[in-house]
Amino acid sequence: MKKVLVLGATGHLGCYTALHLSHKGYEVIAVGHRSFDNGFFKTKNIKYIGNFSLQDESTFNYLPTDIDVVVHLAGAMPAHAGINPKIYIESITVGMINLCEWIRNKTNCKRVIFNTTPSDIVAHFGGNHPVKDDVERSFPKDGGDHAIYAIAKNAACDILEHYNIMCGISYCIFRHLTIYCYYPDPYYFINGIKKIVPWRLILHNILSGEDVEIWGNPQSLKELLYMKDFVRAVELSIESKCCGYFNLSGLKPYTLEEQIQGLIDVFGSKTNPSKKIYLPNKPSSPQNLLDSQKAKSILGWTPLYSWLDACKDMKIEMKEEPMALLWGKNMEI
Repeated sequence: MKKVLVLGATGHLGCYTALHLSHKGYEVIAVGHRSFDNGFFKTKNIKYIGNFSLQDESTFNYLPTDIDVVVHLAGAMPAHAGINPKIYIESITVGMINLCEWIRNKTNCKRVIFNTTPSDIVAHFGGNHPVKDDVERSFPKDGGDHAIYAIAKNAACDILEHYNIMCGISYCIFRHLTIYCYYPDPYYFINGIKKIVPWRLILHNILSGEDVEIWGNPQSLKELLYMKDFVRAVELSIESKCCGYFNLSGLKPYTLEEQIQGLIDVFGSKTNPSKKIYLPNKPSSPQNLLDSQKAKSILGWTPLYSWLDACKDMKIEMKEEPMALLWGKNMEI
């Protein structure tokens, strides 16, 4: 089986991806910015390399060169980084140049798996028709924290396409909305301000037996992609020779009410479940839909997890906390 380098292995996407690929028989090297993973990856028979930084060319010397594929899931994100725009350009855009130069000059690797942001197609969202993979890319014009992030991601994708033309590094770039999974820390950042992840706040209220508010239009549709469907797409892209952008959606779009009802059904009290309080005058959730037919037809990918299945699986992981050694245990809101 192929030898796969997973960058960003201590994050949500990277950790689940590394574990899945190792389980499938790939030789996985997990790479992260953290100096130490508390021995987590060793318990999974995966080698971990820490203190790696995409913007620091010298740290590429830590990496093995006899690799077949790089799964690049590293780089600063608005949800976890500050408001300094330089960090996005340095870790994402400059980082991609450093990665491609290292691959070209130091390895025989010819395949990179990357993920971009749905903010690059934000101008196409809001309608009832799912947005296709290859529509014109742009960035949010509202000046929020995702603007520079999307600019950096767009540039990184263009750089990857350039290296494909110049020296034959093939690529697969995934675009997706929120990927759901259990993670012990329920907080994230918006424009540098720490907030509770919205669906985790709803879950907290359900676990506490409190009523749950449904803002705006309860029939607004959402893409609910589960982590364990995402990692299968990565696996399929490793074995594929295709190049391009691939949208990943969930099994089907769910209404906001269906999402909340699923959380109530799985996590709520069976005798006294939370009541739904409708607040139609509050702002509605944005309706952002992705067309993933290209991933299905070319990669052979099909999401398997319904929202109810995903909730049941997250409930198990919330109880068992399989990544506690790496991420810590559940943090109180």
